[in-house]
Amino acid sequence: MTNTFLKTVSAFANYGDGEINFGVKDDGTVVGVKDPVQTCLNIENKINDSIRPQVDYRLHIDEQTNVITLKIFQGLYPPYFYKEKAYKRNDSASVPVDSLELSRLILEGQNCSYDSLPSHASNLHFSILEKAL
Repeated sequence: MTNTFLKTVSAFANYGDGEINFGVKDDGTVVGVKDPVQTCLNIENKINDSIRPQVDYRLHIDEQTNVITLKIFQGLYPPYFYKEKAYKRNDSASVPVDSLELSRLILEGQNCSYDSLPSHASNLHFSILEKAL
């Protein structure tokens, strides 16, 4: 197991619930994991040590197939970082968000939107609207 799944954990926590299955090949073949209990512990430790702020997730072991399902829930306080970067899903890949998207995530984590921010301009007029009316 490599750490690349942590990018996907960040992406799901930032943008929406998702699942990662361990013990299933890319072509859908079920192979299971050798020691699912220890693997779950390793997954837990990697997530807890690598993603900030803390992510809400659940692990489930299918006793018949030894497939581990990691369910990640969209977080309330984005952005969620892995190695100082926030990620999003782009088709089947997890990619870093750009600076504009990162700003949007930060505002979302503060329960704000760009439209709700106060303007620092002090000389505002409705001249175009006045002409139209």
